[in-house]
Amino acid sequence: MLSSLLAKFKEKKPEEEEELEKAAKKSASGEEFLRTTKAKTFVRKWSIRKDKKGRRIYTKRGIMSLLSAIFRVSGIETDEEVFDTADDILLKLRGMDGLQGFLMGWKAKSEGLMKGFASILKKAA
Repeated sequence: MLSSLLAKFKEKKPEEEEELEKAAKKSASGEEFLRTTKAKTFVRKWSIRKDKKGRRIYTKRGIMSLLSAIFRVSGIETDEEVFDTADDILLKLRGMDGLQGFLMGWKAKSEGLMKGFASILKKAA
């Protein structure tokens, strides 16, 4: 009984294998890629984001253009790599990756130190 259960888990359905193969490949054309449900979901996810004033950050047209441009890059070999690259770029464009806030904190600290040193030097002179 245990061996039969293990055999069922090890067997993959042909549909699952096809989906895995599709995920590991790049779509035939940019138009076909943009028509996939994953691309539509990606565009929807990024187009609904809003800034503090309630305005949309990115337009659907802009996100689709970005995906299309990244799809044409020859070094990117799968659809998943296209989505990962686009995610990374979109995060960095609006500073959502956290690096900008981190660097601004360091700038404020260093400016405060410089002002402190300047005031000490003025008092010493």
